[in-house]
Amino acid sequence: MKLLIVGGGLTGLSAAYEALQHGMDVTVLEASDRLGGKVWTERRDGLVMEHGSDSVVAYQPEALALATELGYQDSIETVASARQVYLRAGGKLRPLPASMGVVLPARMMPFVTTRILSWPDKIRAGLDVVLPRVLTDGQDASIGGFLAKRLGPAMVRKFADPLVGGIYGASVDDLSIDAVLPSLRANERDYRSLLVAARATRPRGKIKGTSPFRSLAGGMGTLIDALESAVRAGGGTIHLGTAAEPGVLDSGEFDHVILTGGAGSSRALLTHASPAAAGALGEIPQTTSTVVTYVFNEDQFPQDTQGRAAAAHGWLESQAAPVSGVTVASSKWPNRAPEGTVLLRAFVPARLGPLAEAPDDELMGKVTAHLREVMGVQGEPSFTRIVRWSKVMPSYTVGHLDRVAAVEDALAGTRFTVAGAALHGVGLPACVASGRAAVKELVTA
Repeated sequence: MKLLIVGGGLTGLSAAYEALQHGMDVTVLEASDRLGGKVWTERRDGLVMEHGSDSVVAYQPEALALATELGYQDSIETVASARQVYLRAGGKLRPLPASMGVVLPARMMPFVTTRILSWPDKIRAGLDVVLPRVLTDGQDASIGGFLAKRLGPAMVRKFADPLVGGIYGASVDDLSIDAVLPSLRANERDYRSLLVAARATRPRGKIKGTSPFRSLAGGMGTLIDALESAVRAGGGTIHLGTAAEPGVLDSGEFDHVILTGGAGSSRALLTHASPAAAGALGEIPQTTSTVVTYVFNEDQFPQDTQGRAAAAHGWLESQAAPVSGVTVASSKWPNRAPEGTVLLRAFVPARLGPLAEAPDDELMGKVTAHLREVMGVQGEPSFTRIVRWSKVMPSYTVGHLDRVAAVEDALAGTRFTVAGAALHGVGLPACVASGRAAVKELVTA
């Protein structure tokens, strides 16, 4: 089989690697001048800077399994210090309650004693224990709307939106329960109360403070480098700086085409070949997220600053701010910056307002001022970088699974498959799984 893969990101390279294991003739087209897509690790002057995802979660094993398969099992690393996540609430950095999941507490005492919520907030959340079920079978709903009904608006604003909205780049008031957190529907169905469900289903024997996050020595770009080497060594052809054209897709030169370049790219390429699929892809919202990287010296931070105390990982914002959160990469991961250097990443998603797409000077000025307010940093950074992911971040809004089904139904029996974050999960493990699954389906068809 002659296989064309459009897009040289993690999904596309995973698909190419899988296809070579089955003896296919593989060609990868990547429109930009580098591979990796939204996985982008920059290495310079002893710094390892991530401009996209910096990690995967260990309980979603696909990416780590692929790294091990490629011989990089010894490069898998965990965070450099005990896990501590902070939320900024009421102008202060406050620890996330112990045993707090994505949106639900597995233990009550840390939840009861946290100062992130007021007592009225906690009492309102506790009403979940006696409230009736609110979800309707077969009808999708927003995460924010559902949680507000069960736990109250404070839980949405102070926990769900920072923790879930930060991952998906959209407000939880828009995100789909069935596409993003189907466990919430299962919890209400089986236990009625979400608080009871969280306690009943919490993992047992978990080591306190253990982080689920994993990365690779040298950054997540190491996985992209490994895949590129494996694909080229296996006889695959990779063309950089080469955009796919509809004529190539329609020429009949390739037996099958896997589109991994994102919803916008795939929609444009399928406009004539499958208008129905293109239309459904066009209904998937694309949002913007901007990453601002800073390098400071340690002596630019006061010794007693809250930011210094939180330097293990950084923090998320649960109140109005120009950023959704800040990661202190030099403390979170080993060997990411020279000794005495602080490497920071600040995240500015479009869901917070127009700042994500503001001119560089305005963006940098407001984010830097916020770092000075929270962390007390003085002086100017020795290095900065702004990376904009403009309208390429898919949002799984209410009805997303219906749009996915429409795409896949329209392409059934054709020479085209759409894979990747546009449909089946925005995390790196999901991208690996989607790319490899697309090839396996061809083999078994």
